[in-house]
Amino acid sequence: MFMKKERVAFFGGSFDPPHLGHLAVARGALASGLCDRVLWVPAVSPPHKAGMDRAPFEKRFEMVKLLIANEKSMDVSDVELRAEIIPSYTVDILDFYERTSGIHPLLLIGADSLSAFHTWKNCRFLADNYTILTYPRNGAEVTVDDLSDFWDRKTAEKLCSNIIPGDFFEISSTEVRNSMEKNNLTEHIKKRTLFPDVIAQYIKANALYNSQVSAVSNKPEEKNMSETEKKVVTDPKALAEFCVKCAEEKLAENTVLIDLGGVSSVADYFVVATANSEPQLRALTGFIERQVRETFQVRTFSDGGDEIGGWVLLDFGTVIVHLMTPEMREKYNLEGLWGDKKR
Repeated sequence: MFMKKERVAFFGGSFDPPHLGHLAVARGALASGLCDRVLWVPAVSPPHKAGMDRAPFEKRFEMVKLLIANEKSMDVSDVELRAEIIPSYTVDILDFYERTSGIHPLLLIGADSLSAFHTWKNCRFLADNYTILTYPRNGAEVTVDDLSDFWDRKTAEKLCSNIIPGDFFEISSTEVRNSMEKNNLTEHIKKRTLFPDVIAQYIKANALYNSQVSAVSNKPEEKNMSETEKKVVTDPKALAEFCVKCAEEKLAENTVLIDLGGVSSVADYFVVATANSEPQLRALTGFIERQVRETFQVRTFSDGGDEIGGWVLLDFGTVIVHLMTPEMREKYNLEGLWGDKKR
């Protein structure tokens, strides 16, 4: 008798900490009938969050195990730790996972990630070879027309063909951490709206997300870190404001800082600036890269930035700088896409 092959949804993320919003996504994916199992994959070194302080991988892994302990059709994997790939680009981790497990998974991402999917490493390969499941997020409903600016129509339709029905998921791990640092954790346990008691108790027992404790909690691990992981832990807002200052110093026009407010998994801040010529575009690129490297010891993930004819993208992990000619800026209107965010 023919046995249907199990469809496994690869659900990657920092999960720092994992919360009920994440669990709602996994449950929604299963309830939609688009997959048979959800594999939670905590990240070791996510490219879009380089330079950020994180709870140790082992602690985040254990919290996911606690969160899904009583859930059917959910597992957690340490594949990123075993892969030893820094930074952990999705395409590389998927390749390692397939080679070691023999399973060709589906990819479960948020609508904000789908909007920026064209910026992912080997995005064309991912789009052609994987089924993408997308869960909705407030302010990031994605249509075929939205994606057609970056993809051919057929690919855009494929990328939008597996949207998981359901409500938006509003809980942000960043906001959870910030709130726990400022307030008594007991309040979160009482509210029971962020995560179950078992996670709150684990966080408290391990002194996670306490600014005084976390500042030293990772130091014993530094000897085992790669150069990427040893990057100076940088406040994203300070880095973003520094990039704005650099752009203005080199006479970029209409420089805008967009606070993504925890709604995007791509970055915490966008900096958008206009260069009136190709030479100025190159000069801005080199100047900002050098200044950030010297001041914060942070490098971009692509030497010289990712350039698409009049548009240079400098990816500093938590901050992405978009340097654009007037024509490209008008065409793609990034401010319009994220127009309701803080400037």
